[in-house]
Amino acid sequence: MSRFLLLIVAMLLLGCAGAEYRFERIDGDGPVVLPLKFDGFYGLRDGAFVKAEARFTDGDDMVTMNINLFLRPPAEFRSGTYQARIGGKMNSGGVECPSLIFQGGQTALPTVGGVFILKDERNRPLYRVRIPATGLAHR
Repeated sequence: MSRFLLLIVAMLLLGCAGAEYRFERIDGDGPVVLPLKFDGFYGLRDGAFVKAEARFTDGDDMVTMNINLFLRPPAEFRSGTYQARIGGKMNSGGVECPSLIFQGGQTALPTVGGVFILKDERNRPLYRVRIPATGLAHR
């Protein structure tokens, strides 16, 4: 019985692992976690479309990511852009989403999350953002 309880506790802990906001710079040697903090996820649903904006900040550093989703089974990431000022350097470019989380009904603001890859002006991966399922707020 104690092994069973230990297994359940381990599964719960593993299930919660990775359920955190994470902003990483993609380097050749591996990802480097940046100290940017999640500052909010704002959005609006209009029929089958969702437009959302996520913000990350740390002192003078700031990243704004805008994404567009199309709702059909399953929800689909359509496009995204970002603007970043990190360490005094400005970057902007497109966003890809290899893993999207979407939950939402017809009358309430949805919950959105996933893994987002922010690319530089040459379309090279520059940052990876992990956002757990987060309810969108009105602006």
